[in-house]
Amino acid sequence: MREVTLTWEEASLAKTDLVELTDVVDGLTFVANLHITPEGVRQVVLPSYKEGKTVDDLDQIPYVEVEQHLDDRNGEGLVVWNTHPLVCLAAKSTSIHVMSPTILENGKLYLTVRGLPDAIAAFVKMSKAFFPPANVRVTEIHSDQNGLQNALTPRQYECYELAVKHGFYNEPKAITMQALADILGIARSTYQEHLQSAEQAVLVWAGSQL
Repeated sequence: MREVTLTWEEASLAKTDLVELTDVVDGLTFVANLHITPEGVRQVVLPSYKEGKTVDDLDQIPYVEVEQHLDDRNGEGLVVWNTHPLVCLAAKSTSIHVMSPTILENGKLYLTVRGLPDAIAAFVKMSKAFFPPANVRVTEIHSDQNGLQNALTPRQYECYELAVKHGFYNEPKAITMQALADILGIARSTYQEHLQSAEQAVLVWAGSQL
């Protein structure tokens, strides 16, 4: 099993149609893929809008169709139909799995996929041909590694491990979410999104161990 994290820098995104996204949002977390087809993917996303921008601006982007609003205690989530070529490329690739979340923040895009080595190599090759990433980090997943760590993306594991280490789940809590975000030097909302997606992945992983 192999895992690869592809990173696109702000300068490279500015040369693509993804600049339409970065013009509308400061951050966008792709929390989950609800329905995957070669023509597009239905996704749950959490946007953080630039000043003066709204969901209506997001819906005007050609490859994004806002289908549903999900209002909850953590802010406004959306269900969108995403037909961007990079999304379709991942959807058409066999024997790979896109790890949640995919993150767009501070002008950078982070995408992590896991799968069979040959399939990962083919996906990276096609990405470089059509949508070249600035950085590609490859990790071999071995059976003797921490099972929980394998179930999370590196960012999810970092946030979850930090929360456990500093007593966030103690009663009473030994540290606040803001303090944890400050340790990593990221916004509280961003840290919260990473931690919540990690918690969901931990529950799925724990269920698989029963």
